[in-house]
Amino acid sequence: MEVLGVSERAYFIQYKFIFPGEIKHSSYTYQKLFRAIYGYTQSVNKSNGKVYKYHRAGILSNYPVVRVGKNCVIIPQEAFKSLQDFFKTGINPAHNWVIKGDWKCTYFLNEKDITTEQMVKSIKDLLARKFVENIEGSIKLNDELNRLISTNDYTENYLKLILNDVNGIINQPWFKSCYLSDQELLKFYENYKILKAKLTN
Repeated sequence: MEVLGVSERAYFIQYKFIFPGEIKHSSYTYQKLFRAIYGYTQSVNKSNGKVYKYHRAGILSNYPVVRVGKNCVIIPQEAFKSLQDFFKTGINPAHNWVIKGDWKCTYFLNEKDITTEQMVKSIKDLLARKFVENIEGSIKLNDELNRLISTNDYTENYLKLILNDVNGIINQPWFKSCYLSDQELLKFYENYKILKAKLTN
């Protein structure tokens, strides 16, 4: 990988949901729309008394984002089409809506340069909300990566799945631009290389 520079071109988007009647921001309908965009974590109580947490991905769950307000976000340019499609159709991975619902969305878009510091924070935020599923529920991808490094407890197929998820992050233009500037992100990439080498041996 190479460092591409100290800034990346991004999109600043300010959006507004429009409903036919008066709906409070605290309403479940309003919450579902934001969950559809950013994802959410669901707690499930099992009959054995344990509580399992499952992360439900949203439209932007696989992208680094900079949230600058409740209805404002800075995103990589490649993430815009998915968000735009959601504004038009309502289709999203977090909720299997039978119909879109009686709402519309207007938005303002502008190009913006973001700094290395902003990219580092956004990638760390992405790692904090990036989960993988195992028999215990959802576990953070970075925690699982560290566990695999320390225990070597994995099957080849499972390792391939984990490395595929990591690939989705390290191939982000923002990651490529900033990871050498932060020790945590550099370690994340180094762990990936260690595990990938074991897979090819």
